[in-house]
Formats: sequence, C-alpha cells, structure tokens
Amino acid sequence: MSLLIKKLNELLRGWANYHRHVVSSEAFSRVDKFVYDQLWRMLRRRHRNKSSNWITKSYWMISDKKWVLAALYKSYGKKRLYEVVRVSSIGIKRYRKIRADANPYASEYAMYFWQRRHWKDAKLLPKLSASQMRLAL
Repeated sequence: MSLLIKKLNELLRGWANYHRHVVSSEAFSRVDKFVYDQLWRMLRRRHRNKSSNWITKSYWMISDKKWVLAALYKSYGKKRLYEVVRVSSIGIKRYRKIRADANPYASEYAMYFWQRRHWKDAKLLPKLSASQMRLAL
C-alpha cells in the first residue's frame, strides 16, 4: 500500500504542478474526489468481508483537520508514514501577463519591468507620480 501511495503522490504532484498556473481549483477538487472514490472502491474490493468502519480505522487518519489515506512503511528500522497528497492543497500560482507593447530595451518601460521583477516588494515601492504609474502599469 505504501508503494502505491508513493507512486500515486508522484503522479498527482506532477500533474498538479503542471496545471497550477491556470484557474484550476475546481478541477483540483474533482481530481481529489475521484482519487479518494477510487481508493475507497479498491479497498472495499480488497477487504470484502470487513466493515466500512474497519477500513476507515485501518487506512484513514486525520492530518491537518482532514481525513487522508495513509500507510505505514518500515525501512531500515525506521517507520515512515505515506499519505495520499490532496491536489487541492498544492498552491495555485498565477502569473501576470506582460503587456504586449512593452519592450524590455526601451527606456520608457524600465519602471514597468523593474516593478515586475520586484513584484513581491511592491508595497515597499516609493510613491510614484501619475505619469510613472501609467507607464508602470
């Protein structure tokens, strides 16, 4: 089970990191639901004679106030817990588009590209005049 979770996490993280730059929170939620439904279905088939409560107690645990499927793996005398990653917990990072008419070699767009480069520190920028703000935006 731990090997399945490890491989599944690699696949889910790769897919989510590829698609996290678009508006995808609804799609991420649907993928999470689909993955958990399929895992539940697999466990029900694997343990036909066990109750739902037994399956829940054996495979699910609470992590960060949410239920996750987890498996314990023992290797070289150490215990390691593998949890199925929630795709919706991977942050969505959107990028600002570059203005079509902005030229990085033209001096009138120097402030615009400087602000893009220092986007995280935008609140610390000095006060700009109205003409500088128009050029920057």
